[in-house]
Amino acid sequence: MRATLTCWRAGSTGRCRQERHCRQLSGRWRCCGIVCRTVASRESFMSRVAPKRRASSQERIDRILEATISLLDQGELSELSIYAIAEQADIPPSSVYHFFPQISDVLAALAERLFVDLDAVLQQPPSSAPDNWVALVAEIEARFQNYYRRHPAACELLLGGHGLAAIRQADQQHDQLLAQRFQQCLAERFVLPALPQDVDIFALAMQAADKLLAVGYQQSGELSDPICREATRLMTAYLGVYLPPVLAPAEGG
Repeated sequence: MRATLTCWRAGSTGRCRQERHCRQLSGRWRCCGIVCRTVASRESFMSRVAPKRRASSQERIDRILEATISLLDQGELSELSIYAIAEQADIPPSSVYHFFPQISDVLAALAERLFVDLDAVLQQPPSSAPDNWVALVAEIEARFQNYYRRHPAACELLLGGHGLAAIRQADQQHDQLLAQRFQQCLAERFVLPALPQDVDIFALAMQAADKLLAVGYQQSGELSDPICREATRLMTAYLGVYLPPVLAPAEGG
């Protein structure tokens, strides 16, 4: 039952002295000296429908991003368009434009989703206790490579040869965060020596390996075993400039 209340502006005659004001408060319910819908009931109604609207919006955004992933799995980024995404998601193009005015906005949102996936990849525990830091680094790098191999859309967006500066910049910023977690992962298991303060060697190592993977992907359209092997060697060789071959195990590591 809808909550109602005799108009609080009604006088002794029972008619509202400011009928226009009551129309505005009660929406389509006219004040004619009988009842007006209360503001409280209106706000209560809106509070009930707002979460549904938000959920519906998020579901549509998810459909758009999933459609974008499907298209990137099948073809190149240069072939992507708002209309193609709308057709794949089975929604009107206007709905895509509502959330993402430009194709670059869709790709930026997708990149953020991929970054979350890569964070989860790094946070996975080692398959076994690593004997040394080289083995741990190799396992972590192998996880990233396997992720890219299973997700062609990630290869196309993060390793492809497109010229989207915003995506490149976001990827570099994310590398800084990944590098911090990467260093922490090593520090939890080994005692690290004093490291340079003017450069982030872990970020540089990861970016160098990714660059080599990108070269291989752009040349062949895939991540071959040799290019993955060389990317791992590049990472461990660079870190080996600053980390001795044997590191003492960390307490409790």
